[in-house]
Amino acid sequence: MENNMSSPELLSPSRADANGKERRNPSVTPRKFKRFFTPRSRVPSYISPARKALQDLAAPALNHRYQTPAPSSPLGPGLEDQDLLEDENLEPLDGHIIKRRKFYHHTPDSSPCRPPHILPMQPTLEHWANPRPALQSPIGSTIQDEDRRDETHTNQDDERQNEAPSKPSPKKPLIPMAKRGLAGQLAQRELGGIPRTGRSYMSYPTSDWRIDTADFCSLPGDIHNCFGTYSPPAPLSRCIPFSVASLNRSGEVAVGDEEGYVRLLDTHLDPLSSFGDTDSPSTRRVQTHDNAVIDLAFSDDDRLLATASGDQMGRVFDMTTQTPVAVLNHHFASLKQIRFQPGQENGNVIATSSRDGSVQIWDIRCAGRMALDLVSVPPAAPPAPLVKRPRAVNSFYHAHARTQRQVQVQQTSKLAAHSGRGDIISVTALQFLPAGQEHLLLTACEADATIKLWDIRSIHSSRQNVPTPLSATAEPFSHGKWRPYGISSLALNTDGSRLYSLCKDNTVYVYSTAHLILGHAPELSTRNGVPPRRRHTAVPSQGLGPIYGFRHPRLHANTFYVKCEVRPARDGRSELLAVGSNSGCAVLFPTQEHYYRDELLGSMTPSSLEDSTVATSAERPPSSSAAASGAANVFAKQDNIPIIRKGTPLIRAHRSEVGGLTWSKEGKLVTVGDDYTVRLWNEDREQAADLRTCGEFGGKRWRCGWADVGEDWDESDDESVG
Repeated sequence: MENNMSSPELLSPSRADANGKERRNPSVTPRKFKRFFTPRSRVPSYISPARKALQDLAAPALNHRYQTPAPSSPLGPGLEDQDLLEDENLEPLDGHIIKRRKFYHHTPDSSPCRPPHILPMQPTLEHWANPRPALQSPIGSTIQDEDRRDETHTNQDDERQNEAPSKPSPKKPLIPMAKRGLAGQLAQRELGGIPRTGRSYMSYPTSDWRIDTADFCSLPGDIHNCFGTYSPPAPLSRCIPFSVASLNRSGEVAVGDEEGYVRLLDTHLDPLSSFGDTDSPSTRRVQTHDNAVIDLAFSDDDRLLATASGDQMGRVFDMTTQTPVAVLNHHFASLKQIRFQPGQENGNVIATSSRDGSVQIWDIRCAGRMALDLVSVPPAAPPAPLVKRPRAVNSFYHAHARTQRQVQVQQTSKLAAHSGRGDIISVTALQFLPAGQEHLLLTACEADATIKLWDIRSIHSSRQNVPTPLSATAEPFSHGKWRPYGISSLALNTDGSRLYSLCKDNTVYVYSTAHLILGHAPELSTRNGVPPRRRHTAVPSQGLGPIYGFRHPRLHANTFYVKCEVRPARDGRSELLAVGSNSGCAVLFPTQEHYYRDELLGSMTPSSLEDSTVATSAERPPSSSAAASGAANVFAKQDNIPIIRKGTPLIRAHRSEVGGLTWSKEGKLVTVGDDYTVRLWNEDREQAADLRTCGEFGGKRWRCGWADVGEDWDESDDESVG
């Protein structure tokens, strides 16, 4: 053993100190051996600082200590830390200096002993006061750190007892989405958030549907009184307005009355004028017929005005010269509606319907004989001008012939025997499909709720044969269990995807225009150029019935003079459906289907849609002795489609039936009533709320009208919470 220890190959290289004296390796004696290797049973419970240092060699805290980077490292202390080191008042934490070996400095990324993850720790004052390399002697540094740690904890405890509790710094408030500009408002609308409950329009069903209808009101200055022809010494008389239509490119509207006159009224008024100031018996009035003007229509460019009258004729006027251009006189009964064809042929092709049961298609470009236009020509007036009288290019006679079930109803009805029209069914409503499908025409009648689709390119000229439409929709399910009801008006929404039909059972039925023909329907396609024509002798297809409907307690459509009209969604305004009523008010319905998505999803199941495509069975209708009051209960039990009752009536403006109505270019509503007045409705939130809450005292409500949205609408947020 001694030979091995004294062997020069096994000895370590000799070490010398600074004085050149050789330093020998310490010998291991039994006394020293026992000092380092004491049995566990004889180890005292007190842990010395040296043992703590040995235990901390493998502690994770050693790796988390701040490591002073190299002088050339970009991770050196900042300016504030350098100022801290150069502070003259900073006292050193320890007076003695520990000798250290010279180590190579490494950056944290290049250190071979770098831990897998170094947590970001903020350096303390102690670290800056005694900077040392990252890999310093663990024993010496740890012993020194133990002493410093005890002193630091003691000083910190004393300082915490003396210091007063500091107040937390105020947090920066969040900026509401509505105050972050246009981008924030758009994001708010898309996410469904609202700045105030029920008071903001949203794209999703988080807001109240009444936000679209609650702002309408009509003031005393928004009334136009319709006066008739003034012929002294007879007193000034009043006449009933029958129809109204708005221009497409300006804020004017045309109103036709029972004396055959058409007057133009301007809805775009300055603050100093009123809607009633345009009233004058001799100004802005043009006589178009000798009988009542039942319907009006403007071309898309507002160049032509078409009128339908009870004198069995229709006329087309040039709005620039206010003179007739063509006379349409091929019907044998009073006309019901007149419409211009949209698209490329706008202003040239016109469709008319009449009580004689026919639909006539006119092209005013076709040559026709010239004739005098004798319309109430006074004796002293200049000679009547020559006006073109074109012939109809297509005719649909008996467009809505009676079915076997309708014949049974006619035989059991006492009123039908005195009608004097036999099997003739009046065509009460017309509607062209939008541009791109303008060759398709929709018609409805007074006998039932069936809507027929026609291709006007297929020629029908026989008076004996019944024409064949492309398709016919099924009647509502409730009509098959009770009795049929007619339709008085048709309207399309903005994009042409929904068709609204006002039925005499006090319901507005909604149809999908994409399902007017079930199955293969090339006629509805707008691709591959011009859609093909179908032979008029082909069997008509079955169309889908209504998918849902609108009802309201104030909606009563007892006559065919009650109409409906859709306000298109443009210029930031929402789409609305306005419907007249015999109860003396118009009713507004929001058409955004997200407002009643729950009702649609809960009732529009595949089975209900399948049932709506099946025509109702020809059951015998109930006897005339059945109580009329039970009709509403029968409908409530037998409706197989969702019925939406979210409507807003416009009350107190009219005292009689509201028939015709229209929307101006600025989104204002114009209504005509049998009380000889024409009303203009504006959107004014503050004024409408004041009329609803001011009460009857003070005279603020005199000759005014407002939207009735319920008493809870105008409550403040504080009152609603309390």
